[in-house]
Amino acid sequence: MKRGLAVLLGGTFDPVHIGHLRAAQAARAALGVEAVTLVLSARPPHRSAMASAQHRWHMLRLAVADEAGLEASDIELQRHGPSYAIDTMRAFAAPDSSVVWLLGSDSLAAFREWRDVEAFPRCGHIAVLARPHAALGGLPGFRPAREPACLRERAAGCLLTLDAPMLDVSATDVRGRLERGEDASHLLKPTVWHYIWRHGLYRA
Repeated sequence: MKRGLAVLLGGTFDPVHIGHLRAAQAARAALGVEAVTLVLSARPPHRSAMASAQHRWHMLRLAVADEAGLEASDIELQRHGPSYAIDTMRAFAAPDSSVVWLLGSDSLAAFREWRDVEAFPRCGHIAVLARPHAALGGLPGFRPAREPACLRERAAGCLLTLDAPMLDVSATDVRGRLERGEDASHLLKPTVWHYIWRHGLYRA
């Protein structure tokens, strides 16, 4: 039975930038799905966000507003406590579809430290986007998949590397430019750029 795919790209989005959007669109094309959902990590347990969850949510909504096939979810903002990806995967689970969590190759090592990481292979698939200068590798509990169709044939447990490299852009770089008063407009959607300046975010 061929299953549907719910494709999720989670992130702190502090702030959301063109690299996030290009990655989501590239994954959407590679996986042949109608939409990719960007999930705000409202209260990330592994890092501190500079902007509030509400500011980051507003920026994320602005960023995807005119992006065909991209959606934004505040499911982790609605939950209490730290934002854990495994809870989100379970929330998106459905009998006739599989959840695919998008992961940058630079996050593979950190993924092994995520909460209930041993449960991920039972809850969905992982699709890896190659990030510049980051090594690729496997993940315990996942079986390598050769092509996107494999994700529709099994309910969970596949690891697929997408031929869709990410842009060499990071939120850290964007914040650094903003803190120094430099122009970062080319790394952000215009609506996000104006929101940041209107609210005085990321300034030294």
